[in-house]
Amino acid sequence: MRFPVFLAVLILAGSTMACRGKHNADTVQNEEQAEPGPRIASAFKMSDAVASAQLLHGFYGLESGTWRWTAGKFSLLLRCPLAAAQRGATLTFSLSVPDVVIQKTGGFTLTASTGSTTLKAQPYRKSGAYTFTADIAPELLVKETITIDFAMDKTMPPTPNDRRELGVIAISAGLESK
Repeated sequence: MRFPVFLAVLILAGSTMACRGKHNADTVQNEEQAEPGPRIASAFKMSDAVASAQLLHGFYGLESGTWRWTAGKFSLLLRCPLAAAQRGATLTFSLSVPDVVIQKTGGFTLTASTGSTTLKAQPYRKSGAYTFTADIAPELLVKETITIDFAMDKTMPPTPNDRRELGVIAISAGLESK
């Protein structure tokens, strides 16, 4: 009778130790596998799949694998570059203005702002490729990220063939420390 009791105690102790060892290994493995969410970039192309999380609103789907239409109001999130809180930064937004937008609107003004601060208003009267730039003061760059809001005063209205309000073609966006 002693041998079966001894065997039962040995099996029970072994399974408890095996469970504890397995649990610790799983915990370590899960901690190693746990990855933080995608890192917010200070600059990105509209084609970057990871950066799509930084397009907060007013952007349509990726077209031709490289660009996106915007609505009349659109916002994006950018990481503040190192030293930007001391030196300030320059916002760059690469865009294209199709001829059809100029024909329908007669030209428009694109304004960038953050919070209640207007960064710059830029008129566009001709079609073409442009880089919108605006200086951002250091005191606006004290957090890890900044939301940039864009607004157009005129857009291309929806049509029976395309129910979207169309603004400009977005290609890339970024912040560079001065």
